[in-house]
Amino acid sequence: MKKKSFGTFFELGGRGAMESLTRAGLDYVIIDTEHGCFSEETTADLILAAEKGDLLPFVRIGDIRRPSVLRMLDIGARGLIVPNIRTVDEVRELVNHAKFPPVGNRGYCPTRITGWGADEWGRDALEYMENCNRRCKVIPQCETREALEHIEEIAAVPGIDGIFVGPCDLSIALGIPLQFDSPILFQAVERILNACRSASIESYIFAGNMKDALKWAELGFDSVTYSLDTSVFIQSYQALTAQFHEAVSGFPEADS
Repeated sequence: MKKKSFGTFFELGGRGAMESLTRAGLDYVIIDTEHGCFSEETTADLILAAEKGDLLPFVRIGDIRRPSVLRMLDIGARGLIVPNIRTVDEVRELVNHAKFPPVGNRGYCPTRITGWGADEWGRDALEYMENCNRRCKVIPQCETREALEHIEEIAAVPGIDGIFVGPCDLSIALGIPLQFDSPILFQAVERILNACRSASIESYIFAGNMKDALKWAELGFDSVTYSLDTSVFIQSYQALTAQFHEAVSGFPEADS
């Protein structure tokens, strides 16, 4: 049985935070440039820190424009999570920017991922383009009603490597905001999962808690992206703080 992968969204910022996550046993991290305050230069540093710790660096970009796609791939993103997809044509445009011929029309230039052409796997242009098409994943999000209505077509677009389900925005789009136990959302998620299976591509989904993470994994998703690093950080310290104050509540008062 194929191992299910497990990752998280990176919002905290800072090399130290990324280096800490490389020790956590995660399979990948998604550097969130859609909602996070990360420049391209900062993202490049974070990708490097992840790579050094053998943590697969994905990036969530804000749109499908050529510069947004190309720059993140050139600085080393191993996958692009792409939000707010609504049409099949948008997905085709995304693939066109992200994949080299014959799949797409990505612009060619030696970059840092092959030492600007100095590394052996980047010296032959055709081999480089073929390897990039294979190793750089293109993963649109299904989080709009329009994307859901066309999910079978979207999943079948050549060059798409997976679909990422965003239950938060999808539930809002379906008129059941953040009702994660709603049958309406469950039916939508099942439809997306079946579309991924039919197209033989990977299925990803976000989960804000372990109960939902296990539910989606049992349903058959290939990967679960668990919460945000910021949320896990806060919750961990909240739990420690509560544990401490409960433990010392019966201790003698300190002398004033």
